[in-house]
Amino acid sequence: MQCKKIKTAHGIIETPALLPVSAASYGVWDLWIEKKFPAPWDLAQGTVLSLYHILQYRKKEEILEKGIHKVLKTKKPVVIDSGGFQFMKKNAELEEEFVLGYQERSGCDIGMTFDYPILPDLSPEEKENRMKKSIYNSNLALKLKKNKKMLLYSAVHGHNPEDIKKYIKNLDDGFDGYAVGSLVPKKRDYNMLINVISAAKNEKPLHVFGITGFPALFALSYMGVETFDSWTYLVAAAFKEYIDPETLKRLRLRRVKELPECECPICRDYGLNDFLQSTSEAEILLALHNLSIFLEEMKNVREKIRENELESYILKKGEKNLSIKKAFMIARKYKGS
Repeated sequence: MQCKKIKTAHGIIETPALLPVSAASYGVWDLWIEKKFPAPWDLAQGTVLSLYHILQYRKKEEILEKGIHKVLKTKKPVVIDSGGFQFMKKNAELEEEFVLGYQERSGCDIGMTFDYPILPDLSPEEKENRMKKSIYNSNLALKLKKNKKMLLYSAVHGHNPEDIKKYIKNLDDGFDGYAVGSLVPKKRDYNMLINVISAAKNEKPLHVFGITGFPALFALSYMGVETFDSWTYLVAAAFKEYIDPETLKRLRLRRVKELPECECPICRDYGLNDFLQSTSEAEILLALHNLSIFLEEMKNVREKIRENELESYILKKGEKNLSIKKAFMIARKYKGS
């Protein structure tokens, strides 16, 4: 096991890495754009934006005119996901030509193909149809792509190894990486997650959509996944939930009288009362604390991989969070088989 490097037009992403999702339509986004607070893309190695959210945002044309990096005021890698999952929930879709065109004109570093996620309760016929449409879009994007600086990842779907292998077999050669989706509804089924990821893993970088609980993050990092995306840090903050730096569990702030000790940059200057205020500023501060914990743990994972001590590190974390130990034991068994 080793840390890898993904080279992009705006720098290197050292893996395994968590890339925070920065939802353009979310209320706190403008305060980050205006640099009133440190932005997620300032703290992490890069960021992920969903095209679904971008298209609802007032700066969507400015992004095309100036480029996503100038709008965000960042020189770090930016990923633009097609937003397939969000469009599915709205019973809507986009043409792959439009998606690819927006990604290329925006100047993003990595574009993700427009996909049709599969849900557990779909009929076999509808599941097959959605997978075929996703594969068609991926191969079309690969054929139409003109921006040589932008990396192109194909979305990949399936709830078992057979589906995953069949899916990848039907993709044309030339993708810079793969991004596995449709796993969020079963994100706590660690056997299924690890089974599917094992089938998807190959020499290309592998991204996993939306699986960001610490048990899965540790287990899938151990399995060799390169990148993850998350907006759990922000969603948790909206519900006034604080990630405990020791147990890595989410605490409901309205139920606690005192915060656990934390050395993150936010907690050095702010406390419980600051987080509990009903303001966008309080939400941002809490989100930045949560993100700091995620990023610190991923930094620790990379360090432990270099030191060949990842297994012992995860097991130690599992002493205070049994779900972490449970997921890791499944991953270790799978990797050793």
